Amino acid sequence: MAHAHRAFTVLRVAGVSGALIASLAIAGGAQASASADSDHDGLTNSFEINRSHTNPHRADTDRDGIRDGREDPDHDRLTNSMEQRARMNPRRADTDRDGIRDDREDVDHDGLNTRNEFRAHTNPRDADSDNDGTPDGREDSDHDGLTNHQDQVVGTNPGDADTDNDGVSDADEDADHDGLDNEFEFDETHTSPVDSDSDDDGVADADEDDDDDGVSNGDEQHDGTDPEDSDDHDGGDHGDRGAGALVIVLPA
Repeated sequence: MAHAHRAFTVLRVAGVSGALIASLAIAGGAQASASADSDHDGLTNSFEINRSHTNPHRADTDRDGIRDGREDPDHDRLTNSMEQRARMNPRRADTDRDGIRDDREDVDHDGLNTRNEFRAHTNPRDADSDNDGTPDGREDSDHDGLTNHQDQVVGTNPGDADTDNDGVSDADEDADHDGLDNEFEFDETHTSPVDSDSDDDGVADADEDDDDDGVSNGDEQHDGTDPEDSDDHDGGDHGDRGAGALVIVLPA
């Protein structure tokens, strides 16, 4: 009788163990299925079911010729695939309802908004995507002479050195048409490349003379001299005069 009881106990334990293993297998399969991308549209099954409300087994749910991962149902300039990576709601243009549209958010506080993180090929959830000690906003992803943040300020693509494909680097463009290149305004005159009269004094930034050397900022750019150093004598035809320059006036 005791032997029979032990046999029953073993069978019951074996049954429970089998049920548990089966349950874990089902759970594991469900988890794998949720993280999978069954239709290869760039969205996980879970994201399609719970967030984008698209069909995880049809790459183009509405059959409009645009794959679900590339759709932008909330018109925030971020595709569903981008929203998935940024952990945002693809059906709400302002996910956190703070008054800032998702593409303009800077979730990781690195100086780049969400849309420009994707244009620069950086991670919108990691301030230093390549872990090199430089925040993504200060990187120069397209090597055009402007940081990613500076590209964002002037409205150029941080992932394309010549955004408008006109043969002129974004750094050498003149966004505000004031006679000074974008890079020169950022690095030399420290004026706004999107405001032709940064200090609103009625004088265009190129016509200003920041170092009071008698040479305008525009001429300093042309000559290759420093617009904030009156002692810079490396210029061309307009060369800086400098504070101690000797001026000889010949009689008429």
